[in-house]
Amino acid sequence: MKKFLRNLFSGYFLILLILLIELAAIVYVQFFLTDTIGSILEKKNIETDISALIIAGIYLFLRVVSFIIAVIIFFKIISKAEDPEFKIPWIVFMLLMPLFTSIIFLIFGNHGLRKRDRIIIDGSKKGYSHYFELSPRTEYKYENELGRAAGTFNYINNITQLGIHTNNRVTYYKCGEEFFPAFIEGLKQAKEFIFIEFFIITDGKEWSEVQEVLKQKAAEGVEVRIIYDDMGCGGTISAYTPKILRKYGIKCHKFHPFRPILSGVYNNRDHRKIVIIDHQMAFTGGINLADEYANEIVRFGYWKDTMVKIEGSAINNLIATFLQNYNLCVNKISNYDRYLEYEYPKFKDQGFVMPFGDGPGGIDDALIGEQTYINILNYATKSVYISTPYLIPTYELLDTMRNASLRGVEVNLILPGIPDKKLVYLMAKSNFRFLLDAGVNIYLYTPGFNHMKSAIADGELGFVGTINFDFRSLVHHFECGTLLYKNDCMKEIEEDFKQMISVSEKIPQDFKLKRVQRNLCNLLKLISPLF
Repeated sequence: MKKFLRNLFSGYFLILLILLIELAAIVYVQFFLTDTIGSILEKKNIETDISALIIAGIYLFLRVVSFIIAVIIFFKIISKAEDPEFKIPWIVFMLLMPLFTSIIFLIFGNHGLRKRDRIIIDGSKKGYSHYFELSPRTEYKYENELGRAAGTFNYINNITQLGIHTNNRVTYYKCGEEFFPAFIEGLKQAKEFIFIEFFIITDGKEWSEVQEVLKQKAAEGVEVRIIYDDMGCGGTISAYTPKILRKYGIKCHKFHPFRPILSGVYNNRDHRKIVIIDHQMAFTGGINLADEYANEIVRFGYWKDTMVKIEGSAINNLIATFLQNYNLCVNKISNYDRYLEYEYPKFKDQGFVMPFGDGPGGIDDALIGEQTYINILNYATKSVYISTPYLIPTYELLDTMRNASLRGVEVNLILPGIPDKKLVYLMAKSNFRFLLDAGVNIYLYTPGFNHMKSAIADGELGFVGTINFDFRSLVHHFECGTLLYKNDCMKEIEEDFKQMISVSEKIPQDFKLKRVQRNLCNLLKLISPLF
């Protein structure tokens, strides 16, 4: 009953109600009042039903008002500096249903940050920016050592104002079975603080074990902060989890809690996965805190995903990224001095490391995740491997993959063999033909569901993170990732890709969807950028 009432008074229900009213008015006027109005206009039947005349007048008034609103919104859409694929759906629906689309646009049209979120984000930047060594835009400390990869690192550095780090140790975990034991053992070593941020936390073996360790650490005086996405965890853990954990001294918060109001904030989910333990280690990647990620339970065959552990100064990037979203939860700026003032050890490991965060509509007025993938593809001269569970990207990203293949780069794209969402999977397949025609190699990971979001170019420039090849990750969600260059773990990452390909099914060159499927996907692609 609670769930029914919540849905009944939700913004989505009200939008549906407005749509039905608009459609009902159109149908009623079109099929029942046309003759009546015509008679009045021709003065053939003055003694017509006055109620019908009133309804017709109200309908005409609504159409005039909606037309005026539609014109205003139309110019707002046109004036926005964003890709045509975001503008075209709004324009199409505005022409079909002006009133309904105008309301939807006012709620969801701005896929960037809310004003109050922007204030917190800007305040967070001021709080941490002076802790990172920033070079002038025209001259970079690591320009020579990074070579052609400098542009990719500098792009992120200039936008996020986080640092580029050397002498960090990076450990690669190619599956949940490797990650969770290291994660729990790391928690047991905590002495000062533990920061945890996940999109999904699910009741089960892994979460139960983590909870027990966290309760023990909180009792020992360790500061424990947890944030998780409210909609991501809908039905996976108790709604009272924050209240329960606070009894043990654990600061737990839901990110953008669901409330029955009209708000586009429901699109801005926290899709990040970050764990920070003191200044000793930090974990990030694509794995959520749920049993299927450890293959303790089977949902869609074998669940393939990855994480990295970072030791060294790059941990500060993840501390700043975590506190950014934590600040949004508590609506105040954290004390950065306590967490960022630390002298990290220097490891002998080779390479460069740069963790970063991305967010709705470009949290820093740029789509960092999309452009990072594009930069990695443009960097490649020999080969590039990409893994993603979903393939509904922006046209620019899709075209960059195609162009890389056309210029002679071996482009290998790995998708799930067993999907978690069949309709989304069909939409992914609708993009195969465009890529196959350019020579892109597409593989389906036959053991099960490939949830891994990683890329590596020429065996030396890589990415491990949370960012999918879809509009939700690229545009709407809070995301994070780690850019790597010539690290000791790069061979392991490339070998992992090759091992995945060895157990995957290659899509044949003559692959083609049925006409009905193509038409359905074309319709779905029209609205996919909006939500």
